[in-house]
Amino acid sequence: MEAQTGLAAPTVAAQGSALADGPATKEHLVVDDGLPCLTPGAVRLYRGPTGVLRATIEEEPARSYLHVLVYRAFPLSEPAQWVVLLDGQAKEIGMIEDPAALDPESQALCAEELELRYLTPHVTAVREIREDTLEGGGAWSPVLVWELVTDRGPMRLRLPNLLDHIRLLGPGRLLIWDRDGRRAEFADIAALDESSRRWLKKYLWM
Repeated sequence: MEAQTGLAAPTVAAQGSALADGPATKEHLVVDDGLPCLTPGAVRLYRGPTGVLRATIEEEPARSYLHVLVYRAFPLSEPAQWVVLLDGQAKEIGMIEDPAALDPESQALCAEELELRYLTPHVTAVREIREDTLEGGGAWSPVLVWELVTDRGPMRLRLPNLLDHIRLLGPGRLLIWDRDGRRAEFADIAALDESSRRWLKKYLWM
């Protein structure tokens, strides 16, 4: 049941959804009553040194999160309203009824995360794939950083591993996604430039 007008916010429980053309995601949400409705003026979104989205909630109890995921509660019926914040373990932080009421920087970051999550850019070139580490849960873990050029501009994805974050969609078609669900599609690997194909061959044994 979708949110009604009033002060109470819906509860959102993340549910995996095996999409025909992509990974299991948390884009489909189960809604109930009880999840805290966050005051937009008390929420500040920002990026950590590795680019991971973080949040500070400046209302009681004040708290900070080193890894934050942003989802639409109702992506079809109310795409501009009711966004859900989850922590890095996919546990609910709260909901924001009107993300346009966030401060300008937080609003821009929220919109950026939602655009990355719900639209799948098509890769036109691979600039680099490199090994790095990523902060999460108070620890650092190895990742592969993919520096891509897409039809929507430059894109950086951090993949914890290849086995669980790459899917072959058909001959010459490849889908990759990071642990936050942001995705990019290779529509035709053979059409990429030679340098891009070398990067893929190095890491994907293609």
